[in-house]
Amino acid sequence: MIIPVILEKDFEEVKRKIALVDGIADLIQIDIADGTLTTEKTFTDLGLLDNIYTKSALEIHLMAQNPNLYVQKKPDDVTSICAQVEAGKSIYGFINNCRKLGCNVGISVNPETKIEEFKKLVPKVDFVQFMTVYPGRQGNNILPEVLDKISQFKKIFPDVVVQVDGGVKTSNMTDLLQRGINNVVIGSEIFGSKDPKKELLELKKLLPMKDQISTLSEDKKINKIAFLGGAAWKKPDETYKEAFEVSKLLAENGYEIVNGGGPGVMGASTEGAHAVGKRVMAVTYHPNKPKRHYEGVSPENHFDDEVITLDYFDRTKVMLQNTDVHIIFKGSIGTLSEFGMTWVSSWIHEPNSKPIIMYGKFWNQILDVIEQNLVIKNGERDILRICSTPQEVLDYIKSLE
Repeated sequence: MIIPVILEKDFEEVKRKIALVDGIADLIQIDIADGTLTTEKTFTDLGLLDNIYTKSALEIHLMAQNPNLYVQKKPDDVTSICAQVEAGKSIYGFINNCRKLGCNVGISVNPETKIEEFKKLVPKVDFVQFMTVYPGRQGNNILPEVLDKISQFKKIFPDVVVQVDGGVKTSNMTDLLQRGINNVVIGSEIFGSKDPKKELLELKKLLPMKDQISTLSEDKKINKIAFLGGAAWKKPDETYKEAFEVSKLLAENGYEIVNGGGPGVMGASTEGAHAVGKRVMAVTYHPNKPKRHYEGVSPENHFDDEVITLDYFDRTKVMLQNTDVHIIFKGSIGTLSEFGMTWVSSWIHEPNSKPIIMYGKFWNQILDVIEQNLVIKNGERDILRICSTPQEVLDYIKSLE
């Protein structure tokens, strides 16, 4: 995981930087330094975080002599907190308080601190953060001796989540990941760029695919269902109603709904899942400026979770790769491109292809024309399944399990 980190004295600057990566990062770390363990001092009033709402979860890194002062109450969007082991005996009370608050707890280790000095704490925490530079400033280079220490640590504690903070760049991130490091905390490489959002997305490309979309399904059983189809359909239209009913039935039966965050079939699938109290994931693309022929993200599609991608085709690719079944409703040329991408991808990966459901009997005519006028190999059409009722979709998916 890539964790953008914010180190600021002014809380307004903290809010500004959060907004730059909010919803793109799974987790954003905010450094709190009281001037005792580092020369730097930041804002220290964690209560201010309750005044903002974030799509991304927040992590607090406490560089304070007495971290207990900051864990009496947890801000709503904070899911994890770590503190420096150099705080001494107060670290034990800090860990206990974090457990009471119900959040993940970690310890952070300065470059000069030896493993023997903190290894008794490791079984008590969820992760260990290694400072790969001396804490308190951003923009320094990684200290090689810390990487050696991490290698020793992984031999002793191979299953403990390790994250590094300091000096991480595009040029060294792949090497860090190959060392078995789980999370990288990055500050200046992201926020020092002209376009922090774009920089973060580019850095995410360096992650293994399973980590790029950490919120999507990673197991092999059928779980997540992609809804593809026209963006122009409105609530009175038959296709809109069909997408709503199919989504509602699948969500009711425990399947997770994924769409592109736009209107039409995408919005209908969100409403269908919400009708039975289920969450929806959207894989989206936010262009820098409006595109006349691209519907974009719909303000009326009230999806719950979001994965932001680089461009239109990246959005489709990411959705197709990270869902288990693809359902295609009536649409226009955008739907046609999605159909082509999933069809050829499934054929290439046959017999491990992902099931493709074409919703509506009209698809028979389209497929007949394709077969009559293009070179369709024996078996290519067989990987497609045409369904015309919600129950037929559900029964087919269950038969695959």
